[in-house]
Amino acid sequence: MRKKELRQQDILRLIEGLDISPTMYKNATEKYKAVGTYLQNQGLVCDIFPQGSFSLGTVVRPYRESKEVDYDLDFICCLEEKKETTTAKYVKNVVKDTLCKSEIYREKLQDIEWDKCWTLEYAEVNGIGFNIDIVPGVLESDDITQSMVNNMLSQDNAKLAVAITDKKKQNYFWLTSNPRAYKNWFESINKPFLEVDRINKRKRLLEKSKTVYNSIEEIPEGLERSALQRVIQILKHHRDVYYCRIKKENLKPTSAIITTICAEIASEMDPTLNVFELLQAIADDFEIYSANQTMAEEEFIRQYEAKKVIRKSDGKWRIMNPVNPNDNLADSWNTNPEKAELFFKWVKVMKKDYVDSLQIEDNDFVALLENNFGRDYVKKSININEYANVMPTIIKNTPKPWRK
Repeated sequence: MRKKELRQQDILRLIEGLDISPTMYKNATEKYKAVGTYLQNQGLVCDIFPQGSFSLGTVVRPYRESKEVDYDLDFICCLEEKKETTTAKYVKNVVKDTLCKSEIYREKLQDIEWDKCWTLEYAEVNGIGFNIDIVPGVLESDDITQSMVNNMLSQDNAKLAVAITDKKKQNYFWLTSNPRAYKNWFESINKPFLEVDRINKRKRLLEKSKTVYNSIEEIPEGLERSALQRVIQILKHHRDVYYCRIKKENLKPTSAIITTICAEIASEMDPTLNVFELLQAIADDFEIYSANQTMAEEEFIRQYEAKKVIRKSDGKWRIMNPVNPNDNLADSWNTNPEKAELFFKWVKVMKKDYVDSLQIEDNDFVALLENNFGRDYVKKSININEYANVMPTIIKNTPKPWRK
């Protein structure tokens, strides 16, 4: 049987292969900055900055409809407009109208209007492309930011909040978002994990990206990955595959939920833990939180007083946004209880696949990897000949890890 440490290395190699490459990272950075420069030159005073996985270093290639698809990279386009003197409809559409003045951007712009963004499609490189989702918005109003301060958010973080546009049917609305404060919050937790063996990790990163960067100093922090960031990537990819297999993609937990829970749990952990030690610890906490489904609220609080990331209060699930006290990330769990039920089923399967599986037979482990990552990708990325007793023929009707 292949040693546990070598199996862990293979899982990491597969996840790293789904991360954004240094070339694409540099390309995407140049492209979004070029969009900002163009909009400014057209007289649209704005600030464009990344949000979500590109900002947090947790990018993983999306998996939808049983296949890997292009990367979706999110950026806020914050206009220098007063929320009180403009409308969500104007802000949303002035960005599109300005982009359409350029033949280059007009050709890249998707015809469909998404609820919160406009999407620019960029050409594939080596079979992989990326989309830039531009989310129009303005700085949040004083009354909203003050309400955030009243709910214990710092004044500095509250001032970073933006009001983004949201379209429902034919009507436009404002939604409060705070990606810059969220990035600050996440980085404060991630920093101790990132510092572990950092110099050597940056040296290895330079070896992989010599065609893009000439020295360690040139490598942007956005390409570095801590144990926490890798754990989040593992969970996000497994989530995509699992929910696709059970045909419930519309019910999968948001990346914000996964990132927030993982970071909150990790904040209490030893930052020297490796990826799989941290994954084990987070999986163990998920198991505790799953008791929330059946245990009386008072009993759960009595037994697990320190476990406050996922809570139930008066029968309602609560996962609070750390930088927006008015935002319960689990609101949709309360309107659709199946989401909560599937979440805890999924994390149980995830633990089985990436923690418990380190002890199973080689043949079963390789079959599991092929189910989660695809046979061709596994064969291309790792040497399956290093596993004993792996059948060279295609395994038919292999047990699906997401089935009971």
